[in-house]
Amino acid sequence: MDKKLSLFENFAVYAENKCREYSLTLCASLIFGFLAHMYAFTNKLVNADETSALFGKGATVTSGRWGLEITSWFLPDYSMPWIFGLVSVLLLAVSVCMIVSIFEIRSPLLCLGLSGTIMAFPALVGNFSFMFTSASYAMAIIAAVASVWLFERGGKWRAVLAVLLLAFSLGVYQAYISVASSFFVLLLFKRLMDADSRAKDVLIRGIKYVAMLLVSLVVYYAVTFTVESIAGSGYQEYEVMAQTGLVRSLLLAYSSFVRTAVSGYFGYVNSTLSMLAHLLCALVIVVGLGSLILPQRDKGKTLLTIALVIIYPLSVNCIYLIASVDIIHSLVLFGFISVYVFTAMVADRVSGDPLLLRDAAVLALSVILAGSIFYANKIYLKMYLQYENAYAFYNTLMAEVMDTPGFNSDTVVDFVGSDAGGIKVFDEIDSSMLTGPNEELVNIYTRVDFIRYYLGLDLYSYMEDEIYADWFYEMPSYPDEGSIVMREQENRIIVKFS
Repeated sequence: MDKKLSLFENFAVYAENKCREYSLTLCASLIFGFLAHMYAFTNKLVNADETSALFGKGATVTSGRWGLEITSWFLPDYSMPWIFGLVSVLLLAVSVCMIVSIFEIRSPLLCLGLSGTIMAFPALVGNFSFMFTSASYAMAIIAAVASVWLFERGGKWRAVLAVLLLAFSLGVYQAYISVASSFFVLLLFKRLMDADSRAKDVLIRGIKYVAMLLVSLVVYYAVTFTVESIAGSGYQEYEVMAQTGLVRSLLLAYSSFVRTAVSGYFGYVNSTLSMLAHLLCALVIVVGLGSLILPQRDKGKTLLTIALVIIYPLSVNCIYLIASVDIIHSLVLFGFISVYVFTAMVADRVSGDPLLLRDAAVLALSVILAGSIFYANKIYLKMYLQYENAYAFYNTLMAEVMDTPGFNSDTVVDFVGSDAGGIKVFDEIDSSMLTGPNEELVNIYTRVDFIRYYLGLDLYSYMEDEIYADWFYEMPSYPDEGSIVMREQENRIIVKFS
């Protein structure tokens, strides 16, 4: 008699079978993930936000990210590089396996290339620069991918769960709507490439996809404004609603897609070789689609293909339609990974001899992968050097402050001014507009936190003041002599920055 398995035991058996089925993709994702990001997991890299959010998740419900607040229930509010890095890589690796399943990619080399390009994608470098939210964002990514996987499998309850998962993903980070929207467009291309499909059925399926996205957005905004109403969280404190007109938003979405692909915008395409590889991906996609759809001689399918080619860049950058341009940066356009999925999906379906398109796809993904791994480690090196430089600068500054005659444990240290000249920003390493290694590692909002948490000087009181007085205007700026002044009557030391 067979022993009956519990719920968890059944899940363990299912997970074991899936690990075996997708062992190549899973192992490759883990290896490439660690090659690209291990430095960030084994060092405490810092940027301005990381300095102030060392023990928190940053803005949550005030920026419409109630899902991010929920992740605090099981992901502690501490910026822990190794454990959060490990959790993130595992979640992302499972996401890649789900992507391979959704798009039925069978070629081992294409699975390897796709695993690497996603795991080393520069936007993830940005995620790991903000280590305090990295695992939460990885959870949002897998939720967005799982929503597509569930909805594509069909069924009423799967559709409901898919909507809830996508709404939760948006509740963690609104940007991941582009993952679902771009993947749905790719699924329509996948159906069009199938000779047995009908244009009418594909169109109906597309309408269902759009409906699913809209319902997910409605659920997300319903929860967001409910939380605002109950908690009085001040949602508009961090503006996330689009402020431009529809036409301008569309133009920005398309122009941003082109700039990202060919000019190094956001750092996704980070070398001339990488740009050529991305252009090769585009060639594989266009030629592959033509060879798979045009021979079917179906006018409806041809028209749908043209329409989807036009829609596709918008699906990648659909965040421009719902968010203020001011908050769109390299982390936000994560949907660009669909370019690599698109390349692998099309190349995997071409036939004929020789299979030049498939080889071209493998070559392009390999070049992009290699470039992204080097780019990731270069950025992490920059962040490390910036931290060491800022540490030395503020350590020297505080030594001078503490050596000032009259200084004692009750003295208030008042930093006045925004620019601490003399801190090296390492322009030699071009971060290409990548969000994460900010040029202002320590700024007016975070330098007190930096001094307290990273120099360990939490013994004294600090201020960030503005002074309008002749004696202050006459003071030189740090590090010149006279830039640190003791105001004995107030027991306050003034440090003037330029």
